[in-house]
Amino acid sequence: MREALSRGDKSCAAIAGRRAGEQYKGVILAENIQDNAENFTRFVLLVKEKEAAAWLSPDARKVSLAMRLAHRPGALLASLDPFARHGVNLLKIESRPIHGQPWEYQFFIDVESTDVARLDQALAGVRRATSELRVLGRYVAASR
Repeated sequence: MREALSRGDKSCAAIAGRRAGEQYKGVILAENIQDNAENFTRFVLLVKEKEAAAWLSPDARKVSLAMRLAHRPGALLASLDPFARHGVNLLKIESRPIHGQPWEYQFFIDVESTDVARLDQALAGVRRATSELRVLGRYVAASR
């Protein structure tokens, strides 16, 4: 939220908790926007694609992805193998049912890589093994 507000650009917005809005003196446009009461958002920063490079820190090594798989044996293994082959560290994987599509799941994955070329190669392999792959964001991992 801090970054979105610091730009002073009325076309930028952030999804954040009430506390962040109060801390950074942001205007709350809408509350309770989740479509599932069990959803928790870590962060979201929306910018126009052509401006994304300006926001990207050289320390941004963590990438969040969403993917859907074909319903066939070995589909999950085939989608994860490119990460191992290209030295990309798999940090987290979760699956959630897709509303309105019984027995189909969306997978949310966090990976980490210091080598952009190897990450791009891995993502190309993942794209070939999935029915849909979306890069949700690349960012600096929270410090522990």
